[in-house]
Amino acid sequence: MVRLAKRLEGKPFHLVASHCQDTSNRKDVVAYVRANGFSGTSPNMTITKNGRHPDVPGAGFVPYYIVFDHRGKIRRHHQGGSYHGGDQLKMIEWVDNLLKEAPAVYLGEEPFKKHAKLASKIASGKGLGGSLKKLDALVNTEADAGGKAELARILAGVTRYRDRELLAAAAMESAQPGKVVSSLKALQKIVKGSTLAAPVNEKLKEASESESLAAAIKLEKKFLKIIKSYEGTKESKRTEIMTDRVIAKLEALFEEGSASAFAATIEDYLANMR
Repeated sequence: MVRLAKRLEGKPFHLVASHCQDTSNRKDVVAYVRANGFSGTSPNMTITKNGRHPDVPGAGFVPYYIVFDHRGKIRRHHQGGSYHGGDQLKMIEWVDNLLKEAPAVYLGEEPFKKHAKLASKIASGKGLGGSLKKLDALVNTEADAGGKAELARILAGVTRYRDRELLAAAAMESAQPGKVVSSLKALQKIVKGSTLAAPVNEKLKEASESESLAAAIKLEKKFLKIIKSYEGTKESKRTEIMTDRVIAKLEALFEEGSASAFAATIEDYLANMR
C-alpha cells in the first residue's frame, strides 16, 4: 500500500490506511512509513486506527480493501489476504482502472447548464491555460445568478487542482528535490495570467532560490579550492585582488539572500580564473 501511494503521488488518489489489529507496535509502523519516504504530512496518505465504514458490514479479517471513486462512491471492497480467501493485491488493478475514469480536474457531480462546455473542457485538462483565462473573464462579467454559481463551482474545482499540484511539488522536496522546479514551472505555464497564478509563482521563486543556493554551495567549494591553488604563485597578488573584490560582492549578495545571483557570481569568477 505504501508503494502504491508513492507511485500515485501527484495523481487524484488518497490512501487511508487503518491499523485494525494490535496497535501497540505503532512505532514500527511509523518507522516503516518514514523509511519509505513518507512523513506525517504526506499529501496522499493518512494512517489511522480501527477504521470502519457503515456500508461494509462483516469485514472480520484484515487486510480488507475498500475502493472509492473520485465521487466518494464505494466501487469495490474485498478481503485481501489469501489465507482468508482474499484476492491479495487485486485492488491495485481496481485503483488503476478507476484513475482512468477520474477527470484531470474534478468539478463535482452535478451537471452544468449554462457553462457546460467550459466545464467539460476544463475537466478534461486539455488546453487548461486558455480555459482558465476564459474562466477569469466570465467570472468578472457574468450577470446571471445561476451562471455565477456554476462559475464559482468551476473556479473551486480548478483551485483544488492547483493546490493538489502544489502539494505534490512540496512532497518532492525531500524525495526528488531535482524535479521540484521543473514541476512548478509546468504548473506555472498552465495558470500563467490567471487568478490562480500568485501562490504558484511564489512557490516557484522559493524553490528556485533553494535550488540556486544548493548550486552555490557546490560552487563555493570549487571557488575556495582554486584560491588555495594560487597561494604562493606569481599570480597570487593579482588573484588576491580579484578574490577580495569577489568576496565583497558575495558577502553583499549573501546578506540580501540572493542565492541565484550568489551562484552566478561564483560561476563568473571561476570562468575568469580558468
